[in-house]
Parts: sequence; structure tokens; C-alpha cells
Amino acid sequence: MYERHTIKYLAPGWFAVIMGTGGLANILNRWQTVFSSAYLLSLLFASLAGLLYFLILVPWIIRWISFYEYSLRDLHHPVTSNFFVTMPVATIIMGTNIVTIWGDYLGSWLTFRLATLAWVIGIVGVIFFSFYSTFRLMQVEAAPQPETTNFSWIMAPIANMATLLLGNLVLSLSINFEPTWGMSILIVNIIMFGIGLFLFLFISSVIFVRLVHHPLPPVELTPSFGILLSAVGLAVIAIIDTARSAQTLGVVGTVDFAYLGAAIIWGFGFWVIGIIGIIAFYHMQRGGIPFNLGWWAFIFPLAAYTIASQKITTIFLTPITYWVSVILTILLVLLWIYVFINTLKGGLSGNLFMGSPIPQTSKKR
Repeated sequence: MYERHTIKYLAPGWFAVIMGTGGLANILNRWQTVFSSAYLLSLLFASLAGLLYFLILVPWIIRWISFYEYSLRDLHHPVTSNFFVTMPVATIIMGTNIVTIWGDYLGSWLTFRLATLAWVIGIVGVIFFSFYSTFRLMQVEAAPQPETTNFSWIMAPIANMATLLLGNLVLSLSINFEPTWGMSILIVNIIMFGIGLFLFLFISSVIFVRLVHHPLPPVELTPSFGILLSAVGLAVIAIIDTARSAQTLGVVGTVDFAYLGAAIIWGFGFWVIGIIGIIAFYHMQRGGIPFNLGWWAFIFPLAAYTIASQKITTIFLTPITYWVSVILTILLVLLWIYVFINTLKGGLSGNLFMGSPIPQTSKKR
């Protein structure tokens, strides 16, 4: 039996809405020198992301207090548990919006303090949920079912890499306000990237083996394939920004090799986009992909890869990189509109707040 309740059945993955919307705001902000309306659009999307952050954060906290057993049930779910880490990552994205979009209005000192606070909150949350989710994979006694083994498992790795989106910005700001923090921030960024990169390599290899030995995951989990693209985009961004930070601090003399390595990883993203498109087309021919909150797994990964493409464009000045960035931005905007409208419909109708109640006997235990 299913029932409708906004807070009781608030899915952990709702924070992916902020991740995708805030990421799109950063992308549009980077286009302001090319498109005159891009800056105003970036303000609009950043404002929407900030509003949604608090609209989701408040009931998320209330759920932990008033409906703890439902939060705990989600935390033990083989798929849902992977999306709790979206909360700290959404906080990281809010921090990037503060620096890149709201910084001119807030002033450099306040921007630095707020960004640092968001970065610390993000890192603490990412570390907690990353250790929990990866330990859960090792601790569970029964072997995971093939249908629950999907790319949502790499949420923890990409969350670690996502902290560098803000970490390198905080490092850049710290030079003017807390110059002694620079090297420590760099080390923290390197640690988080190391955790994320190697966890991604280990866990994704398990998922690829599963895909070879079993049929595709259930059609409703198809958007989880998009999460693979976020790992590519975030790795590219992390390598480029961390190399620049290290050069600023005098740790390395040149960033040329880092740029080349980032470009090689960026190239892998073309295969990822292609295979996601093929899988999506395969399911569309067989009835389509039912809409659910998981569709936001298409948005943030594409946003991360688009930002990576924009950074690659500033290094490799060719029509290819430029038009790839343009096409990805247009695709992202169109996809965001479709997903946001359907999310709004699902939220207002209550269909995205459906769930099964916990039996009273289970609560007593």
C-alpha cells in the first residue's frame, strides 16, 4: 500500500535538483562574454537554486527528526542510500554560486567566509556518507542483486571529486585573506580527489562486470548511467584547477602535462555520452523511460562535463572544443527545462512523494 506524504517520503535525491540547477547557473555565467543575456540567466538560475536549497533542506532536517525511521530505512536501501551524499554536494554547488555569481554583490571578504563554510560543511558530509556507503557495500551479508547494482554506486566517488569544485575557489580566495591556509587547502583537495578517483576506478569496474554478466538494469534506473559522465567531467575540472592551484603556490612549475591528461580524460566523455544515448534510445523503442526523480542524474553530470568542456576550450583553442561546449550547453538547457517541468508536475501532484508506510511491528523493533 502506498501513501502520499511530503516530508515522510522526501527522497534523499531531491538535492540533485540544486546540483543541476546551480551547475547550470555556473555554466551560463561563463558564457556572459559571448551571450549578453547569459549573465542575467545565471542570476535567475542561481537564485532558483538557492531558493530550492532551503526549501528542500528544511523538510530534509525535519524528516530526520520527526520521521527518523523512514530516513534510516532509506539509508539502508541498496539504491536510495547512495543519494544521501547529494545534500553535501548541493552545499558545495551553493558555495560555487556564491563565489562565481554572488561574489560581486557580497564583497570578497564575506564571499570567502561563506564559501569556506560551505566547503567545510560539504567535506564533512561527503566524508561521512562516503564512508558509510562504501562500508555498507562491504558489510552487507547477502550479495547485491543485479538490478540494484548500477552507477548510483559511484555517487560517493564523484561526491569526493565534487568538493574540488569549491575547494580550489576557496584556495584562490584564501591567498588574499588567509595566505597560510593555501597549502593545507591544496592538500585537502588532493586527498579528496585521490579518494574519489580510486573509489571510482574500483567501484565502476564492479559495475561494468555486472553489465557484462547480466541484462541492463531496470528501465527506471536508466538515468543512473548519467552519473558516469559526472565522474569524467569532475575529474577533468579537478585536474585542471588543482594543477593551477599548485602552480600558484609554487609547488609545480608547469601545468602542461596536467592539461594534456585532463584532455585525454575529457575525450572519454564522448564515449560515455554516446553509450548513454544508445541505451536511452534502446529503451525508448521499448516503451520509454518512465519519469522519476532519478532523471536529475542526467542533469548534473551533463553540467559537470559541460563545465569541463568550457575549461578545455580555454586551453585548446579550436572550433571543435568551442562548438562542443555550445552544443552541450544547449542540450543541457533543453534537458533541464524538460526535467524541471516534469519534476514540478510530479511535486505538485504529490506523485514524487509517494511511499509505503513502515508497519507498526517494524517500528517497535
